[in-house]
Amino acid sequence: MSFGDMLGEWFYGFFMVAVVCGILGGYSEILLNSNLGLGRVYLTIVLLILAFGVNISWGFIDGITVIYGGLTDKADIEKTIGKLKTDRNNRELRDKLLDSIGDSSVQYLPDDEKEKIVDRIIDEGPDAQATYHLNRDDRNTLIAIASCDILAVIPVILPYLLLGFGKTPLLLSRLIASVAIGYIVFLYAEHTGRRKWLASGIFFILTLVVMEITYYYGW
Repeated sequence: MSFGDMLGEWFYGFFMVAVVCGILGGYSEILLNSNLGLGRVYLTIVLLILAFGVNISWGFIDGITVIYGGLTDKADIEKTIGKLKTDRNNRELRDKLLDSIGDSSVQYLPDDEKEKIVDRIIDEGPDAQATYHLNRDDRNTLIAIASCDILAVIPVILPYLLLGFGKTPLLLSRLIASVAIGYIVFLYAEHTGRRKWLASGIFFILTLVVMEITYYYGW
């Protein structure tokens, strides 16, 4: 998994658990003060089930779609290579193959060098497989993607686990989620030459606003 993809998964993970904690935080005050007899232990179990349930589900859904999307692209490219072996000068197919390598460092080469690379791919590329299966790298990618989403839950719900439900853990949970998302956006901006502190500050505030909105509508 690339650094950019990893940042994206951490971002999704923190944002999802921020929304879940915002919703449950709103309900918790009502439930604790109701006549239902629902205490800290019950709400903690609900928090664990909801927070981990959402992020685990999303992590594996996202991981599977990423992997099978990659396998689909691989199958499509290998079929294109197979067609080019019999129709080498087909401009449409050559452009399709060029587009497939456009996101790599090859994009910095002049056009004539790119065409030479296409010719080598046609000569040395494999025939399309009848069936495409997950390999070890795919499974590792799935685990890495899911792990980011799952691990993001822990720091955000930690105040509730340690301090119970109330104003202080609610505030700490919001700050942890907002700082984490702000830092991720800071790294995005740092690597793309954007205004780091401005971007980070915007998403820090945005996360606080989202958690407040979900808290409000949670009860």
